[in-house]
Amino acid sequence: MTAASQILLGSTLLTMCALIHVGVVAILVPFLSHMADWLERSGSGLRTLIITGLNVLILLIAHTLQVWSWALAFFAMNAFDDFPTSIYFSTATYTTLGYGDLLLDPGLRIFGTFAAITGLLTFGISTALLMGVIVRLLPSIDDED
Repeated sequence: MTAASQILLGSTLLTMCALIHVGVVAILVPFLSHMADWLERSGSGLRTLIITGLNVLILLIAHTLQVWSWALAFFAMNAFDDFPTSIYFSTATYTTLGYGDLLLDPGLRIFGTFAAITGLLTFGISTALLMGVIVRLLPSIDDED
């Protein structure tokens, strides 16, 4: 595969994954806000646990969909002999761990780097969302006085 086609395919899959992630966040934010308001009115002491737990669970599902998307792409391109190996490589690359025990052929290396870029981008979005939720849920220092 040429460098240009690797960049094009990698950019396409990166864009698809970013849109999945942003779409999940766009749906999640109003849902969590509504849920937090409802739990506050109902007087539930489990509000922080429920909201944070739902947030993490839904973000994990979004990340899992993206890892599987990359794994399917690697497997479809015959980068690995079996799907479990594709999942392993995709997860290690997406999380930027990159153990180095598996390597892509030179014709797919540029494409593979886009999986790491996807992980960096979407983990950053997830971290920002989690911090925003936590800041909103925790009482401010002024409220404690």
